Amino acid sequence: MSQLLPGNALGFVIVDLGRLYRQAFEKAVIDAGMELTPGEIRALAYVGRYSGSRQAVLAERMGVEPMTLSAYLDRLEARGLISRSVDPNDRRAKVIAPTSSAERVFEEARPVALAVYERTVSGLSEDERKTVDVIMRKMRANLTNVPLSDGDDRDAPEPLADVAEMRVQGAA
Repeated sequence: MSQLLPGNALGFVIVDLGRLYRQAFEKAVIDAGMELTPGEIRALAYVGRYSGSRQAVLAERMGVEPMTLSAYLDRLEARGLISRSVDPNDRRAKVIAPTSSAERVFEEARPVALAVYERTVSGLSEDERKTVDVIMRKMRANLTNVPLSDGDDRDAPEPLADVAEMRVQGAA
């Protein structure tokens, strides 16, 4: 049987890497005994990164259905980790922001995310890590029309994967 693309084609590798990275993070969260589910932590990370965004925008950025995100946000709000307030530009919409209590969860999740990152890039030199980062950001920009930047990377699709920032914060 013929194949559309060989099994080692870049697209397959990227999809596999994303799936495996997420599975490793989810397992690490469970193994760490964190009180939130991996999905809730991911939702909270997006709320932290995109504080003040509407729920629909957060769902789109996460690549989940709005109802899926709504369930996560309901649980996070019940725990006092996020707040929902009326959008000043549209009274019908709500904007989401982390509360001061969310910082404790971020502090707990940071070493878990860092461990998964370090496992993922083990065997790569610092130069190779930087090269992979640059290449992947360029590829993401090609598909999303997100401009490349050296500074603010608010459009990164996976906040917990931005471990370089976590390493700096953890060392401080």
